[in-house]
Amino acid sequence: MKTVGSHLAALLSGGTKPHRQLLPFVRYVALLVGFVLLYGVLFHVIMAWEGQDHSWFTGIYWALTVMSTLGFGDITFESDLGRAFSSVVLVTGIVLLLVILPFLFIRLVYAPWIEQRTRGRIRGLQSVPAQVAGHVLICANDAIALGLIRRLELAGVPAYVIEPDADLAMRMQDAGLPVLVGEIDSVETYRAAGAAQACLVLANASDTVNSNIVLTVREVSESVPVVALAEVEDSIDVLELSGATHVLPLAHQLGEHLANRVSAGTAHANVIGKFHDLLLVEFPVHNTPFQGRTIRETRLREFTGVTIVGVSERGRLQPARPDLELSPLSVPAGIGTPEQIEELNDVLVIYDANPNPVLVIGGGKVGRAAARALKRREIPVHVVERNPDLEPKIAGIPDQLILGDAADRRVLDDA
Repeated sequence: MKTVGSHLAALLSGGTKPHRQLLPFVRYVALLVGFVLLYGVLFHVIMAWEGQDHSWFTGIYWALTVMSTLGFGDITFESDLGRAFSSVVLVTGIVLLLVILPFLFIRLVYAPWIEQRTRGRIRGLQSVPAQVAGHVLICANDAIALGLIRRLELAGVPAYVIEPDADLAMRMQDAGLPVLVGEIDSVETYRAAGAAQACLVLANASDTVNSNIVLTVREVSESVPVVALAEVEDSIDVLELSGATHVLPLAHQLGEHLANRVSAGTAHANVIGKFHDLLLVEFPVHNTPFQGRTIRETRLREFTGVTIVGVSERGRLQPARPDLELSPLSVPAGIGTPEQIEELNDVLVIYDANPNPVLVIGGGKVGRAAARALKRREIPVHVVERNPDLEPKIAGIPDQLILGDAADRRVLDDA
């Protein structure tokens, strides 16, 4: 029911368990009528004692005006007894009309109306529209989900986040996020979500939950692509055996990506992707012959065969224009065959040698992955970690582990 009035009309017409819901209201009306009649009688008694004469309806009218706190003042008592009686009537009216009546309205009309609207919203969030196909299902609401939804919107691909908590799901919908209500390890959830018609299911919860998600989705569809995120590398095989099409160890990949951005050791091209037989790489220009030159002036394609396709600087990716000058902070992205990339490394290896160790602040999953990647490049690594419980996991990876808070300058000096 869309309005409070429609719910009240249904309540009065007996459409929603009328006897049980209307009983408190009937009792309240009977009590209110009883007080009005009682006060009307006492009004005449006291008025007769004061020597005033009024009709019986006037007594009812006076009781209602005083109890409702209107108090027009056209009829008043002259004695202290009458004024005391007026005070009692006024207090009774405040309790009955300003306290109990709103409470009954909220309990009998407004709260059931809100509950019915909530149930209706939840029913609408338990499935995707029948015409939806080629959509993406995201199994957990996190930063990855929010960023992915925005990018999919730009590509015109519908996406839905599956949220078990109905209240949170409604808040997400109010915030403009496409959401479905359901348990992420329930077959019925994925049937209602149209998993068989989806173009992708993203399992982005914990490794254990992701395994259950993959197995559940496979009960609905054997062909829908399922991408699972792995927190630890040991979970990759388990997720693949569960039926995941692709497994992404994001923390590990992020650590390696950060390690590739470090200007330490000898300069070289870092592979960040692959397209058929071509490798996508990024490389530094700091203290190399490319620094201060435009892309045309580097003549990189002529010497090595590698083509610069983009340039990242201060976290922003720019298109590779021939007249774009490469600054010391520029990190070009290039594409070429493995042999061409090796020729580029032969050019870079003699430049930008930096023997100083790399300081990694934080020995969590990403920090450990970055430290391992740097050690594979034979670059000295020092790690600062303030949680002593992580010491067993970090031990053996860096050349030096410093336990302490990186906000303390003495800790950084020791590192």
